[in-house]
Amino acid sequence: MLKAELIGNLGADAEVKESNGSKFVTMRVAHSRRWKTEGGEDREQTIWIDVTMNDPESKVLPFLKAGVKVFVRGSMSLRVYSSQKDRCMKAGVTIAAYEVELCGGSGDEVPKQLIIPQSGVIVDVDKMYFANVDTSKWKKDDLGELVDQKGRSYQLHKGGRVLPATNQNEDAHE
Repeated sequence: MLKAELIGNLGADAEVKESNGSKFVTMRVAHSRRWKTEGGEDREQTIWIDVTMNDPESKVLPFLKAGVKVFVRGSMSLRVYSSQKDRCMKAGVTIAAYEVELCGGSGDEVPKQLIIPQSGVIVDVDKMYFANVDTSKWKKDDLGELVDQKGRSYQLHKGGRVLPATNQNEDAHE
């Protein structure tokens, strides 16, 4: 088995697809390398890796949006195909992921710290958008509210998952 680890940015939102009655997730991850030539010229090379994941119920799936930086670990395979565009034989790498993690960054949808408005308690949110809040006594569909320092609202779901509130307008994010 060939194993691979990759850190890169998603080129588009991850998609759930179905084949032969089984659902799976597909995404394309770009890894870019930059360097200077001996003559001082800037160069860049981007390699696109196709990634599949057999867990369409993954907790990370709602956050796999274009531009998000991810870490992928899985089994690697090489595929050879004929390009319809230029009629040449090409090769590509595919990773069957068994682990996908968000690497975070300044473009995150959810900040690293939020506040419970009723009590003023500050809650840490990890890179998978889970807050360390005891929701064990909640019913399945109970929602709580968290806010950031700018007053933007976030929904806290049973189990601790945090998502941006769906009723916010886009101007509130600036």
